[in-house]
Amino acid sequence: MGKIKVLILTGTMNVGGIENQLMHLLRKSDKEKFQIDFTTTIDNPFYKDEIESLGSKCIRLPKTEGLHFLKYCKALYRVIKENNYDIVHSHELFHSGMVLLTAKLAGVKCRVVHAHNWCDGNNLNEKRSLKRRYYNSFMRCLIRHNATEFVACSTLAGKFLYGENIVNKPNYHLVFNSVDTGKFLDKYDEVPTGEFCEENKKNVIQVGRFSEVKNQLFTVEIAKIFKQRGSNIRILCVGNDGNDYENRVREKIKQEKVEDNILLLGVRKDIDDLMRKSAVFLLPSQYEGMPLVLIEAQTSGIQCIVADTFSHEVDFGIDTVHWLPITESAEYWANEIEKYVNVEHAEKQDVVDAVKKYGFDSNEFANKICDLYKKSVKE
Repeated sequence: MGKIKVLILTGTMNVGGIENQLMHLLRKSDKEKFQIDFTTTIDNPFYKDEIESLGSKCIRLPKTEGLHFLKYCKALYRVIKENNYDIVHSHELFHSGMVLLTAKLAGVKCRVVHAHNWCDGNNLNEKRSLKRRYYNSFMRCLIRHNATEFVACSTLAGKFLYGENIVNKPNYHLVFNSVDTGKFLDKYDEVPTGEFCEENKKNVIQVGRFSEVKNQLFTVEIAKIFKQRGSNIRILCVGNDGNDYENRVREKIKQEKVEDNILLLGVRKDIDDLMRKSAVFLLPSQYEGMPLVLIEAQTSGIQCIVADTFSHEVDFGIDTVHWLPITESAEYWANEIEKYVNVEHAEKQDVVDAVKKYGFDSNEFANKICDLYKKSVKE
């Protein structure tokens, strides 16, 4: 049997939690057994060079908005036919419905769908339009009828995208997200030095693209409280999107004059190093599926102040994660951060044991997905 050829679809393949996860899969997979390619809807995605350096393709497709929708499906059909893929693996939320239907029409027998979120929109309370609700319902039907394997990063995500009936079937698989834990554990006990290591400062780190979902405007409100109190706590805000929301965050920082209390660091490749230099990880998201950055923060051993808006399955159970209501005020969140900012890091062995117990390492994730690929093709 030759290589198993897999096409993975996940939007742009720019920097993000899902994309980071899929790059772990590509790096760890056996290149003698698997050919794993990706699609993108932009010209130069962040991971394109690395994807191609690992012998895989990064294939440009039209965007899905408006009239591009049919062009996208037509282009996807052509790509599948030209490359004879054995498996199509979609991470496109409700849009996976059209992806899977197109793959079925193109003759792909193994069609995998992957659920990452348990909400659709900018916040949990946002009322969906009738058009959007109809679209989601129709796409859910297409997903159920055209997927051969259903994967979810959390129970909430699986139930949201597939419904209660699917999560009890044998072709449903709960596969937790994971990180390259070695990056965090190998230097776990090292004393950090250099940038952001001033003795008179305590760092709080937030990581995520700029969006209403990630809630950075709320983070600025927290920074404002720290300024008013003359606190030595400084928030390191990692991520970038170049969108209107990011511009609003920057304007609010200037307006509140908190430039010294919250630093926007853009996209960084040294998240492990920044975590080690921080005392607290902050995640005030409106919702998440199973956030990779929270796994990274726990693997770093730091205290985590997070919104109670997603699955607790991500919690290592070593008393470093503190769940807060997103409805509470910025002052309440600031108080909680101050409560934990001087707490010692978790014991390394406790972290190691939790990672092993729950399978949060990227090697484990890659093995589970590759085993699923092999099993699907064999059957």
